[in-house]
Amino acid sequence: MPDTDQTITFDQMKGTIGSLLYLWSGIEKSLNVAIENLHGENVPRSVHGISRSIDVWSLAIKQTDQTSTLRADLCDRLVKMLKEALVIRNLVCHGLIGISARLHIDDPEAHLKVQLGDDMRLLTWHQLDEMFSWMSRTRWLIRDLTEAAIQNDPQRANDRLLSWVNFPE
Repeated sequence: MPDTDQTITFDQMKGTIGSLLYLWSGIEKSLNVAIENLHGENVPRSVHGISRSIDVWSLAIKQTDQTSTLRADLCDRLVKMLKEALVIRNLVCHGLIGISARLHIDDPEAHLKVQLGDDMRLLTWHQLDEMFSWMSRTRWLIRDLTEAAIQNDPQRANDRLLSWVNFPE
C-alpha cells in the first residue's frame, strides 16, 4: 500500500530513471551468464538484445526438464513480468517527455510521463517502486532457475526453487 502522505522530490524521480537502468543492466548480465552456463560453448549466434536473451534463456530453462512444473511456472511468470518491464524501460529510455515531483501532500502523485508513438503513459512513483521491488530480486531468480535446470537431481533442483513459489511477493 503506497504512503499517500509521502512527498517525492524531483531528484528522487530522476533517481528512478537511474534505478531502472541499473536494474536492467544487472538483469542483462545475469541472463548472459545464464545463457553461457546453459549452452556452454554453443551459445546461439542469434542472442542479441535483451528481448532475444529472455527468449533464448527461457527456452533453455524449460527444455531441460519437462517434468518440473514449478520451474516452468516460475520461468513463465518471470518472462511475462520482464517483458512488461522491458516495455516500461523502452518507454523511459526512448520516450521520456516529463518528470513530475510531489512536493506537498495535496499534489498529485509523482510520475514520469512517457510516450512512444501512440503509447503515452504516466508511470507513478508507486508503480515504479513496485516494479523495482521484484526486479531487484530477479538476478537471483535467474540464477536459481538456471542452476535448477543444470542440476542432475530433480529433487535438489525443485528444492532450490521452493523459496520462489510466491514470487514476486
